[in-house]
Amino acid sequence: MHDNVTIIIILIAIVSITLLTVALLLASIVRRGWHSRMHRQLDALRKTYRDEVRQAIASGEEIATSEKKFRFKPGSLAWQAVEEVLQELMAEKGQTGDVEALFRRLGYVEFYENRLSRRNVLIKASAIDKLGKMGCLLSTSRLVPLLDTNDPEILSVTVRALSNLRSKEGLAAIIERLPTLLGKSLVTRKAMETALLKFGGEAIPFLTDYREDPNDPWILSCILEMLSILPPDPRSLSLAIKYLGSTHPEVRSKALKVIGSDGYAIPSHASDLVLPLLNDPVWFVRLQAVKSVHELTRESTAKLLEKLLFDENWRVRSEAALALTRIGSYAVDVFYDALKTKDVYAKESICEEIEKTRFSDWLIKHLDDDDKTLRAKCHEILRLMHVLGFSMPLTAYVEAGENERIKQAVRHLLASGVER
Repeated sequence: MHDNVTIIIILIAIVSITLLTVALLLASIVRRGWHSRMHRQLDALRKTYRDEVRQAIASGEEIATSEKKFRFKPGSLAWQAVEEVLQELMAEKGQTGDVEALFRRLGYVEFYENRLSRRNVLIKASAIDKLGKMGCLLSTSRLVPLLDTNDPEILSVTVRALSNLRSKEGLAAIIERLPTLLGKSLVTRKAMETALLKFGGEAIPFLTDYREDPNDPWILSCILEMLSILPPDPRSLSLAIKYLGSTHPEVRSKALKVIGSDGYAIPSHASDLVLPLLNDPVWFVRLQAVKSVHELTRESTAKLLEKLLFDENWRVRSEAALALTRIGSYAVDVFYDALKTKDVYAKESICEEIEKTRFSDWLIKHLDDDDKTLRAKCHEILRLMHVLGFSMPLTAYVEAGENERIKQAVRHLLASGVER
């Protein structure tokens, strides 16, 4: 009797599990079918309203008329379709003003602003993101208070939304909260850089005039990093020069990065501050110092860079070789001496940069120079490169070069063979 009861219980359990599995499978099939049908309807509505909305905007139709035609119940498929069409148009230049007005008149801005008070993080974050993409500057005042939350996700999406709106009120609010946003790592430096880049030059005075806790090395380095990716500006350069002598290597490094950015020419008084940093005890400071001296083509600069060809850090070595290829004849003596040392690894790094930057073409060209000393040094550098296996520029010149005397000199180099 007991065994029969056990069997019956097991059979009931098996049947129940089977029925539940079938029910879940059927529910999944029904749900998938429903979603598929909904997406087909949404695609059809998008196609319809895409043409109608574009036509309404192109014809200069009054907003009130468009409001009657395209206002639908929030959350409906037609509502979603029109919203997506407006987002597409918002991304197109020349349409932003009309589209922003439609977002407001059709109730999208109000709908998502009301969602900012929701406790659900996903719903709130989605609403913030949508408002940022709608281009309504009036939403700035509703978004700024969200910068005071402690939720990293909300903070990040709010910074991004405000950067999309590009209002000065939003920019000022972000800069004021830098210690919170960056100091506590609630928003990553990269996310902040991406956001402020959208403000362009408008962000520069806010960053350079930042005064709260100006001696915090982390905040200072972040500000300088952001200035290095923004358009060149005298105020950015002035701030960078001010902090070249900082006791914090991260700040020195970022100050040099600003100075080394494209578009800046190092003032004569600043060069005396930059050059000593080529000997900085911290490798990443030396690296940025090398990158920042590309405008200095003095012989003394080449001599300072010579030491860095044998730096303990490979990135500094490569960057020093690259910098030397940019300063022309001043680099010849340095390369000539460096390639005669016994450090094969350093010599190969130098040859690689000479070849990669096509400085080898400059050397080949001067094989026919009137200056015998320069001609001899260029010849010797190319010979040493050939010995190390960097012969491609030589063979290329033999095939396509125009100067027959240079070709003859190159053939002689190639015929000398490669010996390690």
